Amino acid sequence: MVKTLKMKYLCEVLGLAKYDTLVVTGAGGKTTFCLTLCNELKEHNRVIFTTTTKMFIPEVRKNYKIYVGDDFLHKKLTENGTYIAGKEENEQGKLLPFSLDEIDSFKEKGDYLVIEGDGSRMRPLKGWNETEPVFVKRTDKTVGVISIKSLGLKINNENIHRLELFLKISGAEKDENVTKQHLFNIINSENGLFKGAKGERILLINQADSEKEFDNALELAEFLIKEKMLFDKIIISSLKEKTYCRVSDL
Repeated sequence: MVKTLKMKYLCEVLGLAKYDTLVVTGAGGKTTFCLTLCNELKEHNRVIFTTTTKMFIPEVRKNYKIYVGDDFLHKKLTENGTYIAGKEENEQGKLLPFSLDEIDSFKEKGDYLVIEGDGSRMRPLKGWNETEPVFVKRTDKTVGVISIKSLGLKINNENIHRLELFLKISGAEKDENVTKQHLFNIINSENGLFKGAKGERILLINQADSEKEFDNALELAEFLIKEKMLFDKIIISSLKEKTYCRVSDL
């Protein structure tokens, strides 16, 4: 059996400390998670949101200023708010990363540093290649995001980024439906969601927007805890409904 503790804010359920650097990996609401956290923090803090790989940004242009280029390296952040930054922008509208050392230096510029550490091409699940996720040296927390809505999806190229790698990591077969065991495997695999993780390891089971989805997420969390998975925190979230629960063993 497990217990859940509901909290009002994402920063609270994560247990953030001032000047934390978070690297966020996975699929199924990763960018939404990052922006939700930035929105919570931005009124009283200088929050930098960037990427160590590539980040698709058109959906945020209306509400945020995007800083592209080396000028950001020398910019003094004197006002609170969210600063979305990248080295350059490619033809697909994706932000490309600064060097890892440059990103590490951002820790001195702001109060919080939020980093997307891999890409999923907006698909709900993915496999990881040998070059990702990418972490900076001074990572305090790794947040692995997985969507509970992926349960029951057909395992194919439409739903899975890097399908062949996903099959190897999850033990699934093409055209099967996603099961809790498949999700367990990609969370637990040394080549999966927490590959190369640094700092505190936080699992975010996301998109639990209905009672049934919450129950499915709780069952997955219980499965993980029963098998002695070593996470510092397991969180069940609905970013849509702004509900956040921390899960722990009784």
